[in-house]
Amino acid sequence: MNKKLVYWLCQIGGWLLYIAFSTAMIVIFGGLGAITQSAILLQIIIFFTLVLFSHFFRLYILRNNWVDLSILQLTVRVLIGALIVAIAAQGIIHIFIYSILKLDDLSAFSWAAFGGYVFSVYVVLMLWSTIYFFIKNTEKNRKNEMEKLALKTDLQEAELMILKNQINPHFLFNALNNIRSLILSDQNRARQMVTHISDLLRYSIQFNASEKVTLSQEMDIVQDYLQLESIQFNDRLAYVLNIADETRELSIPPMAIQLLVENAIKHGLSIQKNGGFIRIESSREEDALVIKVTNTGQLGQKQGREGIGLKNLVERMKILFGPFAKFSLENSSKDTVTATLNIPIQ
Repeated sequence: MNKKLVYWLCQIGGWLLYIAFSTAMIVIFGGLGAITQSAILLQIIIFFTLVLFSHFFRLYILRNNWVDLSILQLTVRVLIGALIVAIAAQGIIHIFIYSILKLDDLSAFSWAAFGGYVFSVYVVLMLWSTIYFFIKNTEKNRKNEMEKLALKTDLQEAELMILKNQINPHFLFNALNNIRSLILSDQNRARQMVTHISDLLRYSIQFNASEKVTLSQEMDIVQDYLQLESIQFNDRLAYVLNIADETRELSIPPMAIQLLVENAIKHGLSIQKNGGFIRIESSREEDALVIKVTNTGQLGQKQGREGIGLKNLVERMKILFGPFAKFSLENSSKDTVTATLNIPIQ
């Protein structure tokens, strides 16, 4: 059933019950003779006035996002707001019956009676508010649960895609070929390459299920990756790591920097005749971790078909940090390209 229809059915039905109760009290204390034309007209005025004023109160609540407030903030606002609405509603009702319609057969105006009417409406409005916020809070919790389930599903799908693309098969194939060549000529370097590949694969498997790792953990595997690539590039690859101490224990998505470095090598350095360099920097700027990966090359150069590693990284950033995370890739000089990650510190 339509939410608006349900709201108006509850709104009208609830205040009709209040009018029915009020009419019953008139009969109990005044007898059937108290149900005069003026008394009936009064109940109609009360009904429409309270329906309208409670509806306006709801619109004010929605416009000011009271549902998102803390319990204390919400309680204070409801206590004050319901009192203001009760006074305003009774003020309008009394103006109608005593100044506009001038219903002479009703009892004369008194401040004591006015206060009693305000109190009765205030109590009902508090009950109205309690029921309303209970329903809204239930809807909010249900919506949050649905969003969490959707987030979990999206995250699992993104992680699956990343798992398929974390280790470049071409890179692994070349690394194994280099190891085979080095076994006879340089066994020490061959052993080093096997160790680096082992660490890289272990990290990939161990942290794939994790949403986040520390920057220090990520840099350990990045160094393994860079050392492997240095061997394959025959020392045509130089790299510099400028990792600020205050950023080492901050959290990032696993394989984030490794993907940036892999992209820099594949689409930047690999097409440079004389190789080049990679510089990785980290810094803390206010409430964000900023990571920059700069490499030799230009975005305008022919780079071949891009993989989906960077797209996966961007999707993971959106899932984990929402719109607060930022990624950019641009020419930082006439000879270099810089990829920048801006990750909120949580």
